[in-house]
Amino acid sequence: MRTLFLLCIFALATSASGSVYYLSPQGNDLLGDGTINSPWFTLEKAWNAAAAGDTIWLRGGTYQYTTMQDITGKSGLSDRRIKFWAYNGELPVITISSNFDRATQSNLIYFEANYLHFKGLEICNFTQIPGLRASSALFGFTSYSIFENINYHHNGLGMVIRGNSTENLILNCDFHHIYDPYNTDPYCHSDGLDIAEIPAGTTNTVKGCRFYKNGDDGLDLWNNEGTVIIDSCWTWSNGYREDGFTAGGDGSGFKLGQTTTTDYSTYKRILTNNLSISNRNFGITQNSAKCKMFICNNILYDNRQMGIYFSASWGDAAHLIRNNISYKNANDVAIGIKLPVVDHNCWQPGYTVDDNDFRSIDPTQLASPRKADGSLPVIEFMHLAAGSDLIDSGIDVGLPFSGPAPDLGAFETIASTTVVVNINPVISLSSPLKSASFTSPATITIDATASDPDGAITKVEFFQGNVKIGERTTLPYSITWKEVPAGTWSLTAVATDNENGKAVSVAVSITVNKSATVTNQLPIVSIASPTKGSSFTAPATITVDVTASDKDGSISKIELFNGSVKLTETSSAPYSCTLKDLPEGTYNLRAVATDNLKGSSNSTILQITVVANNEKKEYFNLYPNPNNGLFTVDFASLITAENFMITIVDLKGTTVYREHLSAEESSKQFDLSHLNSGIYVIMITASQILLTQKFIKN
Repeated sequence: MRTLFLLCIFALATSASGSVYYLSPQGNDLLGDGTINSPWFTLEKAWNAAAAGDTIWLRGGTYQYTTMQDITGKSGLSDRRIKFWAYNGELPVITISSNFDRATQSNLIYFEANYLHFKGLEICNFTQIPGLRASSALFGFTSYSIFENINYHHNGLGMVIRGNSTENLILNCDFHHIYDPYNTDPYCHSDGLDIAEIPAGTTNTVKGCRFYKNGDDGLDLWNNEGTVIIDSCWTWSNGYREDGFTAGGDGSGFKLGQTTTTDYSTYKRILTNNLSISNRNFGITQNSAKCKMFICNNILYDNRQMGIYFSASWGDAAHLIRNNISYKNANDVAIGIKLPVVDHNCWQPGYTVDDNDFRSIDPTQLASPRKADGSLPVIEFMHLAAGSDLIDSGIDVGLPFSGPAPDLGAFETIASTTVVVNINPVISLSSPLKSASFTSPATITIDATASDPDGAITKVEFFQGNVKIGERTTLPYSITWKEVPAGTWSLTAVATDNENGKAVSVAVSITVNKSATVTNQLPIVSIASPTKGSSFTAPATITVDVTASDKDGSISKIELFNGSVKLTETSSAPYSCTLKDLPEGTYNLRAVATDNLKGSSNSTILQITVVANNEKKEYFNLYPNPNNGLFTVDFASLITAENFMITIVDLKGTTVYREHLSAEESSKQFDLSHLNSGIYVIMITASQILLTQKFIKN
């Protein structure tokens, strides 16, 4: 049995380091090169460049994507996963923009690849809208992949793993506030996590995860014929609508079925050290899963119908159900089958349970912040109190325990009379070196090396004298100290371990010298979109994106002019504005960037045209639509002009194709198969005539 639980252990480190790419909410797929100073924006751009062993760092901020991010076509390797990781100490938030077309794009991130590692990402607000069924913000088919420290919330469907997916680890993730009110069966598909429709012969592990306040179930294993290991997970308050008390979907903490085949040869559901609390119906339900189950050392509390539910109608099997606590549920347990081994559980003869058996029965502790390494928080809820007769009253099922026998429930009480003296951590500054000198205003990278011989480092703080200038809670322990004035400075770092032990590094003295008079370098500014010569239909709504940078400082504001008339101003990136209801005419757009020293630069003039609306769609026919980039445009009657312009743009207004045609041409074939999938607009202009039509490129 001990060997069985080794399936929970995955190698989180890779043996070889590959290339590194960077993404940022202010990044640019066209102008960037994927470096930290010139990052890209989309996951797709980085994915197309990445190979096995590469790391894609996502800088902090909100990524509002207009198209589904397609992670398909290749995979990592067993010792070199392709990693999508949050940059150290920063939080990337992935969501959709208002331009995301949910009618044609059912997922926010779609993956069909193996040996991936997603870590430290927040994926949210991909909500359902009326008229469209709920969609998953993270959906795919994958094996040998890790999903770590994912905060997945306020989406229409839970995270979904399907198909022949095996040997995946979902580690220390939170799945919450998932609702699908507009489905044909409202709130009955809004589980936190679905590992469903999986064939036999697969194994997937869920460890250290939380599932709460979802409209249906916490974790759903519908039609999963494989093995699923669920260890040290907490699920609560599932099965309610957004108000928290109106009935929603099924409302089970852990739903273990159904399965379509019967297989009692090996354990295919292994639940250990889990909590299932205050769910609308069941804490754990077999739910027609006709497979053998190992249900040991779990806690079911305050579930509104039943703690554990197994029915004879779902088949008899030699399940092992031991060392569990089911307390204060509407009904603590119903096990109607004949063959299981059910003993050493608190509802059986020889045990009495009341509130005094626990240090705390306050479930609000479940939502406490996770620890710095992303693991579950330290709580007292449902831990056994000293003197409880549930301590050391279980039976050995192959799980680690302290004392003569295991405790009942999910938490083992460690009895010890030995006083353990904490050993303080060790820390030193590795950069800058002692007596290093810089020129003001200086930008100085400060690196520290820290370790703890008997625990873990929880944080490293950086000081100049007695003034704190930064803090890091994860590797690498590094900060950037900016705009340091002239003077002599004393730098130290303080490491704190998991027992609150502290150590201070040896001080490093550095000098920042006064700089010679430096001429301010003016900022660089350009209008990225729309493109020169773009045409729009009156009344037009146009998004103008401006790119700006300053080599020796920072951008303080961006102003947008039409000729000499100021249209708008912004002081924070991304520098984007929307011009609404523009009438017919020619517009000369100019962007002005001002830096922190009040130096300013003008972009080149971008001339665009807004033309009168002509809704006579009989002029041309585009087919097929949708298409794969190969399509034909036929003209029913010719435009009354000697020649005209065909322009194709994406939904951001970026021109992807342009060509002059003569009025004598009645048909034109196009090959745009190189374009990304999405919605495009074809515009035909001649004099004051503008014809438009949308098409979908698959």
